[in-house]
Amino acid sequence: MRPLTATILTLVWLPASAPAQARPPVRPATERFVSVNAPVVALTGVRVMDGRGGLPLDDMTIIIRDSLIATVGPRGTTPVPADAKVLDLAGHTVIPGLVGLHEHTYFGGMRHMTEMAASSGPLYLALGVTTAMTAGSQFPYHELSLKRAVDAGELPGPRFLITGPYFAGSAPRVSMSRRVRTAEEARRVVAYWADEGATWFKVQGDVTREILAAIIGAAHARGLKVTGHLCSITFTEAATLGIDALQHGFITNSDYVPGKQPDQCPKENMRIQADVDVASSAVQASIRQIVHAKASVVSTLAVYETFMPGRARLDPLAMEMLDPDARQEVEANHANLEQAGLIVPPRLLAKMMQWERDFVAAGGLLGAGSDPWGTGLLPGFGNMRNYELLCEAGFSPAEAIRIMTLNGARILGEDARVGSVSPGKVADLVVIRGDPTRTLSDIYNVVTVFRGGLGYDANLLRGAAKGLVGLR
Repeated sequence: MRPLTATILTLVWLPASAPAQARPPVRPATERFVSVNAPVVALTGVRVMDGRGGLPLDDMTIIIRDSLIATVGPRGTTPVPADAKVLDLAGHTVIPGLVGLHEHTYFGGMRHMTEMAASSGPLYLALGVTTAMTAGSQFPYHELSLKRAVDAGELPGPRFLITGPYFAGSAPRVSMSRRVRTAEEARRVVAYWADEGATWFKVQGDVTREILAAIIGAAHARGLKVTGHLCSITFTEAATLGIDALQHGFITNSDYVPGKQPDQCPKENMRIQADVDVASSAVQASIRQIVHAKASVVSTLAVYETFMPGRARLDPLAMEMLDPDARQEVEANHANLEQAGLIVPPRLLAKMMQWERDFVAAGGLLGAGSDPWGTGLLPGFGNMRNYELLCEAGFSPAEAIRIMTLNGARILGEDARVGSVSPGKVADLVVIRGDPTRTLSDIYNVVTVFRGGLGYDANLLRGAAKGLVGLR
């Protein structure tokens, strides 16, 4: 366990120009997690959910050559190269690597917020997340160093995209958020963090439209993107300004708060939505506006479920990942959700699900992310729970996988490289024991995760993170 923690401490000063590689190099610190390392690999007899939303394909063969998917076809008619390492995967399902759009490398919602320096990378990768956008950072230089460590092969983990610190409009809730008072200041902060390596920027709930417009303009001028957990600005306003991704969906959209004042965050937000009629003409019109403006939405159903008494549950395997003191605190948070300051009633979760279905039906681009939090949601485990909840919301298993993979890649602008099981794309693949289209909970049965054609043992990755989350 200790070598993983030490890795981060010794890589703080890696140069910002260190390139990300499709196939991570294998270093002594990561070699023990690698179970498949061959120039040519054949996955045979496997069921494939390719991420494009179609029906699963049975008894397929996938040929991986170096870091790329070379061939996908029926086992009986797809030649297997003589030099291939062959894995017979009968009884298994392959999906694309998950693309997480609301991920964190700190563990929030706790008395003492901690970096997940040693645990976040292995945990995300162990549960199939091969690309992760960190939607707001409390420790931006830590995240940049973490990304470089993973890219250099010194730590197992997903392909990280870093957002830098949160933008706040008033006194920030935590010291690592960045308060901006003027448009010029906002543009200067974007330029600074873009030079440091951030590729996304996230705004918090109390910025003004002027500030958001400045952030979007400065980011887009550099080919970078902006997301937000909004309140003072409505979804339709932000979409019109050109925001790229709206976090959390219906529950944070202040479009629906009666008497909403411009640039003011109403205290009823995230509560009033429980009594809003999603099928109303006003709500449906707002959805059409968001879709027309081409703003995407990130679903985070799993984290809001953890604020639902009677429904929230603590995953026993996830709890094993927690440091004993952190586990005790998480269990206390779970037992007394009123202290967390937010209770999500069942009718609100149902409306969140309905809004997301209607958004997709209207042509909207929906992705997903986990948002790890001290009410019991951990990296990777939250992403997998999203799959079950998206299916509960009314999406088919194939549609849910598309939301979590190809849609996410499209939102990131990475869909030409990742997001589906397609020839020519990077071999980011998740091997699952069982059939999650028939038994949804099989999605957790991850055996091997390929990132750039390199196969990692999921059990070993989970073992490396065990007892480390929340370690002070």
